[in-house]
Amino acid sequence: MTAPVLDVRDLQVAIGTTPVVRGVSFQLAPGERLGLVGESGSGKSLTALSIMGLNRDPIRVSGGQVMLGGTDLLRLSRAELDRVRGARISMIYQDPASSLNPLMTVGAQIVEAINLHDKVERGQARARAADLLGDVGVPNPRQRLDAYPHEFSGGMRQRVMIAIALACQPEVLLCDEPTTALDVTTQSLVINLIDRLCSERGVATVLITHDLGVAAGFCDNIAVMYAGQLVEQSSTSTLFASARHPYSHALMSATVDLGVDVTSALPAIAGQPPLPGAIPQGCSFRPRCPRAVEACADQPIELLPLDGALVRCIRPITHHPGSGTHPGTARDATVGPPTEQERVPNA
Repeated sequence: MTAPVLDVRDLQVAIGTTPVVRGVSFQLAPGERLGLVGESGSGKSLTALSIMGLNRDPIRVSGGQVMLGGTDLLRLSRAELDRVRGARISMIYQDPASSLNPLMTVGAQIVEAINLHDKVERGQARARAADLLGDVGVPNPRQRLDAYPHEFSGGMRQRVMIAIALACQPEVLLCDEPTTALDVTTQSLVINLIDRLCSERGVATVLITHDLGVAAGFCDNIAVMYAGQLVEQSSTSTLFASARHPYSHALMSATVDLGVDVTSALPAIAGQPPLPGAIPQGCSFRPRCPRAVEACADQPIELLPLDGALVRCIRPITHHPGSGTHPGTARDATVGPPTEQERVPNA
């Protein structure tokens, strides 16, 4: 079995004394793609920032390990982390307009990333920067090295961010909603670009996204987050064929596809995710769950194996033989609400 290049073990993050990421664990093999999905506020971006060591007070990692090969990133000093970030593990952020320095040319910013880890002559660094811009599809890369970020479109700025992230050939790439600010056509182009470059270079990738369609096309495995915890984790095909956790199933059912009936109301998940510090006892999802019973409030629910997946639920959804679900549908699944005797108050 191939050793994981990234092994996140029981990661815990707090804002002050309030837990916001609660015991997240996953592994990435070389070249593997993991999708991290869930509503806003579920802890996806905080997980990625914590892996990179980019949190600032009052946000802090309160427990766990982040193993990059044989190195625990959480135990490194700031100087040691600076030698690892960009060289072995990199990140693409949501908004390139705020991530790129408006006072520096894009070429200078790529060269800076190269020189942080590889001491090469200026001419060599600029040649590598031009090659990187060419690799990510920027036309006339040698001329565009001397352009400033405001002279690029949103999609081209994101391509520059990808070039910077891959400048030193990292083993792991974290993509935090890399297409949020882009139109649909450009989103597709950028995701296809990340797909191609990661495949060519064998980079293990974590994709944080709200778009289940993007996750389905890009990721080998998907981890669903809710209220700072993983509630379901499985291969992409398994999750889309038979989501077991009621929250995962609700996300699938709330996704629009080409077969949706535009004359009827779109499905939605009732209620709102809990605020940090107000997470209910037992199952975090139970105030919004149509299958919740009194036992869901008794004690913390463990993430346990179920039919090839890991599921944090004592009443997981069952599927009839040969049935399946995909975004926008919920066919052949036992998802009805509990009886009146079983129901737990939404609190």
